Amino acid sequence: MTYSETDLVATIETLADRDLASLDQRQLDGIDQFHVGGAEAVARILPSLGLAPGRTVLDVGSGLGGPARQVARTTGCRVTGVDITQSYVDAATTLTAAAGLADQVRFVCADVGALEVREFDAAYTMHVQMNVADKSAFYAAIAARLRPEAPLATFEVCRTGSEDPEFPVAWSIDGTDSHLATPSDLCATIQDSGFEPLEWVDETAWVVQWFEEAGTRMAAADTSATLPALLTDGWTRMMNFAAALSNGVLTVHRGAFRRVHDERISGE
Repeated sequence: MTYSETDLVATIETLADRDLASLDQRQLDGIDQFHVGGAEAVARILPSLGLAPGRTVLDVGSGLGGPARQVARTTGCRVTGVDITQSYVDAATTLTAAAGLADQVRFVCADVGALEVREFDAAYTMHVQMNVADKSAFYAAIAARLRPEAPLATFEVCRTGSEDPEFPVAWSIDGTDSHLATPSDLCATIQDSGFEPLEWVDETAWVVQWFEEAGTRMAAADTSATLPALLTDGWTRMMNFAAALSNGVLTVHRGAFRRVHDERISGE
């Protein structure tokens, strides 16, 4: 199992040699953003979501909750994060309470298809669908939980052809739970699942540069508590990921979509 880490908050505090309240935002951004691009990647998807105070947002595959807290802090909206890994949900909840955002951000351990709320104003996914075999059902479930015309933003990893990256990578230890699609196939699948595509941008060059600057960022953060240190075989996973992006095996695409009104979507 790829996401097998437990006692994550205790591990963070041990690595940092301090409690959560003593970590500044730059240090937390190096821990709780479980995707390439970190907080900058979240900032890149925000404009397409059109958020404002009082709006409700669904974070699908919320991980340690860094993007959800950033979205809430930046826009004043309310965020619900769903993730299927209980230890990540527990850590996200604790980190959110420490940040004073518990009234704005909540996390649920569930598959998105089991979520009862169906009138979110917006949704986003960041490095999630690589673990999802049935992508059509996945994005259709998201569509069914959004109001008509609601925006969906994506920031997702794709494969360029038939070649796999060298494992382990960030989302898979041995490849058995890796389900990569090409950019064109992924965009078409999202469209066929109830969304109108508005933007589909190859962010690979920017992400490669972000990886190249990782050492400088970590040194500036001045803490041993980093995401690779927190994960099982984390450094190897990140290096293999960076290599696959540099050599053209993988890409990262940012997408903006609008949920269409379609009576075939469950719940309409």
